[in-house]
Amino acid sequence: MTRPDTNARVRALRDRLKPHGISALLVTNPNDIRYLTGFVGHDSWALVPMAGEPVTIISDNRFEEQIGREAPRAKAVMRKGSLSEAVAKLAAKTKAKRIGLQPEHVSLQQYKALSKAVGSARLKPVTDGLIQQRAVKDAGEIADIRRALKAQQEAFRRVTRAIRPGDSEQTVAAKLEYTMRLLGADGPSFNTIIAAGANASLPHAIPGPAKVRSGGIVLIDWGAKFNGYCSDLTRVIALGRMPAKIREIYKIVLDAQLAGIAAIAPGKKLKDIDKVARDIIKKAGYGDRFGHGLGHGIGLDIHEQPSLSWRTEERLEVGQVVTVEPGIYLPGVGGVRIEDDVLVTPRGHEVLSDLPKGLESAIM
Repeated sequence: MTRPDTNARVRALRDRLKPHGISALLVTNPNDIRYLTGFVGHDSWALVPMAGEPVTIISDNRFEEQIGREAPRAKAVMRKGSLSEAVAKLAAKTKAKRIGLQPEHVSLQQYKALSKAVGSARLKPVTDGLIQQRAVKDAGEIADIRRALKAQQEAFRRVTRAIRPGDSEQTVAAKLEYTMRLLGADGPSFNTIIAAGANASLPHAIPGPAKVRSGGIVLIDWGAKFNGYCSDLTRVIALGRMPAKIREIYKIVLDAQLAGIAAIAPGKKLKDIDKVARDIIKKAGYGDRFGHGLGHGIGLDIHEQPSLSWRTEERLEVGQVVTVEPGIYLPGVGGVRIEDDVLVTPRGHEVLSDLPKGLESAIM
């Protein structure tokens, strides 16, 4: 496995933080630590000095060997006491006068402990821009998402071929997650959604004892992780036949999704992409039954930047990977959501997922 160029990632972070006047940035978000160093453990923080010294991972002896394997470009400090005390000792040793904090990833309790150990006057919350930096994927990250999709899609093919009336939502979810692991995935990228019949009107349904019925539908929203990177797809299938109302909204959702995908290109406003798909659903009379955004970025987190939403003014950039997932949800009847993962390319876009989604392919 090719290691990412973590040095380049750290350099980009340092360049962006120069105007903030800090000596070092304390990184407390585990996926940011993974992105900057390669280390995937927990109960650990990283101190990124602004002067060009290596990143230091503050951990404990459970992870000493693991850090050496996963983050060979970083230093490691094995703490004896608390993380906050270790930060204070390291700051004193490196003469770090001002330490930047990730305010979204420091709890009140952690801030109080850091203030006591380091001194509140030496702490400065900063906007580090990592959420935007991580949104643009390099070739290795895109390859990992492709590998996640490969396992995810093959698991779907195998499991849906074997679904039978009477199977519970829980059973289908368990088989899907197990099969993804058999196919090389780290595991699911989020809690799998299996929603049978009328439960499909719940966008974030939790799999339960409800049974798959002949002549009924199943909404399947699932994802895999490979090397930490997430994929995310949704399909709706029908066993034997698809109810007339679901067939009607399926066609509308598919048209909206295809239009949304077609509109993706670098420089396009995120809210304009959302509008293209949303207008189709509104025109069909179901605008009030599509309440969420059109999609979101994926990466080390299942929900990353950018956000394809009517609220978002930013523009798409080359290298971003987004979901496109319009839906229509009818309480007491069911719902349809169709979702694919799309890479923004210099000339437009590439749909990374290739599972069939035409109406006929949805009928098992």
